[in-house]
Amino acid sequence: MSGASWGFGDRLAALFEGKLSRLLVLPALVMIGIFVVFPIVWSVCLSFTNYFTIGPTAVHYSFVGLTNYLTLFSAISEFPASIKNSFIFTIFSALIGQVFLGLALAPLWRMKPPEGALGVLFKVLRTITITVVFVSWIIPESVAGYAWAAITSEGGILTSLFGVKGALYTAKPMFTIIIANIWRGTAFSMILFTAALEGIPNYIYEAAEVDGATPFQRVRYVILPLLAYAIIVDLILITIWTFGVFTMPFMLLGPRGDILWTLYVYQQAVQAFDPALAATASNVMFLIVLVLIIVYFKVLGRFSR
Repeated sequence: MSGASWGFGDRLAALFEGKLSRLLVLPALVMIGIFVVFPIVWSVCLSFTNYFTIGPTAVHYSFVGLTNYLTLFSAISEFPASIKNSFIFTIFSALIGQVFLGLALAPLWRMKPPEGALGVLFKVLRTITITVVFVSWIIPESVAGYAWAAITSEGGILTSLFGVKGALYTAKPMFTIIIANIWRGTAFSMILFTAALEGIPNYIYEAAEVDGATPFQRVRYVILPLLAYAIIVDLILITIWTFGVFTMPFMLLGPRGDILWTLYVYQQAVQAFDPALAATASNVMFLIVLVLIIVYFKVLGRFSR
């Protein structure tokens, strides 16, 4: 094709295939370097120092090797307890709570209501349920945190419902943040699974029904295998988000380093003036989450074959 016969679109594509395309990518690479690569490298370097934000080491800090890592897992440290609680929090609030509740709510979009008054009641209840789920996800997390602090405080609705003396978030801190996080994050799982269900053709459901499959068999042998990819993707995303959640637990519990690792990092960096130890904790949790994500991708690879 001669240059004279090229259209505007062809010339634009040719520009993007050459050196100009690399030049246009350069600003994005610079931003990634500044806001992603540099903080990671700085966090790793900081974990091997005795840097404090107050005192002599705020200016003249030095290399201390693995001292911070040994301190992190010492008998006096709250970090091991925070790791255990973070896993419990993630398993119950994300992997069990959000996934199963999202799977249970997703079919509401496709279900046909029955005829008559029962159908009207079903539509009303479905609308209320979906609205509540969406509102929990749309409102700012700080507002959600204040709301949960109110209903779980002394004399709050949930506190009175469970018959707890004092505040529920003080008497049962882990239970409170698990329930709050399930309420907060279920909407994402529901939307993801709803989109996946919309992608399943109706003739698959009809074929299973013609073959005489019971509702349980249709779910077990038809719907769940077809949703396997979406389930793994959901698990990957909510694991990352839940392990790193901070605002809601902080607003309910404050800087309790023995509850979650994010609260422990805040406690060390802000209250104890020890960002080096906080960076060490962040690096350890980064490696733990990285291992979990690799495992998820291995499982995802099996489903995608």
